[in-house]
Amino acid sequence: MSRLTFATALLLAVPTSSFAQQALNASNDTGPLSDAIFETKDAAVVTAGLVPLSRSALGKAEREVRIWYSGFGNPQYLVIIKQNGASTTGRLILWWDQYYETTPASADVRVDNFVRKGYDCGPISKRDSHFGEDRWVSSVCEAKLKGVPDWKAFLSEVEAHALPQSSAAASDDQSGGSENWGITVERRSGASYGVSHYRTALTFGAPEPGRGPKLQDMVNALAATAKREPAVAQH
Repeated sequence: MSRLTFATALLLAVPTSSFAQQALNASNDTGPLSDAIFETKDAAVVTAGLVPLSRSALGKAEREVRIWYSGFGNPQYLVIIKQNGASTTGRLILWWDQYYETTPASADVRVDNFVRKGYDCGPISKRDSHFGEDRWVSSVCEAKLKGVPDWKAFLSEVEAHALPQSSAAASDDQSGGSENWGITVERRSGASYGVSHYRTALTFGAPEPGRGPKLQDMVNALAATAKREPAVAQH
């Protein structure tokens, strides 16, 4: 079943308000993930010139972790951390989708304008993407982070909170496209691949304790270093 209507209402919205950001809290881990969770994520990595991690080929000494944060606003965030021996490197990719009814040229461009205005990032890459009945323009750009993050420490913190999930875990939130939202962590070491997902929910009050809120805060803090300084009014 197409998620076009649901995704259009949310992904084409102008970026989240501070209220919406504060309202995103994590619930329990989900169980086995459906293909739909990577519907737009796979399109984003291909648009960025990469290969979906589930189909990547790494050497025995190589390891890669991808942390996806998909919220109810734009842009979405993808943190990519690579290890090769003693070397640990990372990058932040900003990505968003613009759904269309007839042709790619008719896709909304409001998010493009917002990203350019609000974030310091490289050129925007685009491609026409399809999944079932859904048609959208996949857009990405690489964030220009202020300073040099300690990627090794960042990865260690991620691993302390994002634990492998049991394939027998119950998954009761796989309808209506809701599996696309939250924190998704992919890991590949050589030929070994794993993925876990942490749902988020719109609730009132303080965030629930658990892994999801911590991962969300880490990615948000990293993305904040790529935001442009607001212009100061001249008097």
